[in-house]
Amino acid sequence: MKADEMSFEQKLWKGTQVLVKAVKPALLYLFLPPLLMSVGMALFGGRSAETVITDSGNFYYALGIFLTIFLLYKKNRKNGSSLCQEAGLELKLPDRKRAVLLTGMGFGFAIFFSAVITIVPFPAALKDSYSSSSDVLTNGTDLGLAMLCTVLMAPAAEEIVFRGYMLGRLLSWFTKGQAIALSAVLFALCHVSPLWIAYACFMGVLLAWVSIREDDTMYSIVLHIGFNLSVVPISLINGNSVWKKLIFGNSFRIAFIGGAALLLALAAFKKYLDLSDPTGVANPPIKIHLKGRK
Repeated sequence: MKADEMSFEQKLWKGTQVLVKAVKPALLYLFLPPLLMSVGMALFGGRSAETVITDSGNFYYALGIFLTIFLLYKKNRKNGSSLCQEAGLELKLPDRKRAVLLTGMGFGFAIFFSAVITIVPFPAALKDSYSSSSDVLTNGTDLGLAMLCTVLMAPAAEEIVFRGYMLGRLLSWFTKGQAIALSAVLFALCHVSPLWIAYACFMGVLLAWVSIREDDTMYSIVLHIGFNLSVVPISLINGNSVWKKLIFGNSFRIAFIGGAALLLALAAFKKYLDLSDPTGVANPPIKIHLKGRK
């Protein structure tokens, strides 16, 4: 039955079914790492939850990512599909120019928002609930694993789950505007902290838009890597007292860096808009459906 032939109640029920189906992979991704951590605490007892999170959180997070992708792969294979098809992902190197612009865009916006959150006098309760992702690089016992999780694994997994499975399924029923908004809000709510929710909602809209525009989740992965890549210089600077005082010593310097980063992001965004799509059409309209998605 077509949507225009359905009653309001039928449309509501159908929309709810699509939404529930779209959220399932995200729930798997969100709950597997803490579940694995709980199992680890039970098997290797004697440590507090805080100690386990600090010492082994990255290990359980990485394990959770691998297990999430593996379970989705097995489920798709059982249904006669593939993970790449369901996630709208083309396993090929992205266009170099697009990749550079998207990485710069993500990096610039991330530095800008970090600067805003640092210098704007938000209520203490909000700032206390905000934990910078750069802390991940200094709290864990394995710096290499922390960087791998933050800069590469998390962006890839979250884009497969949120812009791949979730957005693709939402597009099967909702309009592209509704699908982008829903996926962005759901993605933002997973970040819990109010400041992170606001930041992640903006990210979610931009990531979904890029995924649809390119018709390939690989490009939203590249953009997401650009966002998360910002934690590397921030962490390195904060970890050195001399550099921290020199670069982040006062609000004016932080504001200058944030402003420069915003200009970088906007310049990259403008150049990205000027690029033609793979068919050679300049400024292509956003596509409604993504290749390989059901």
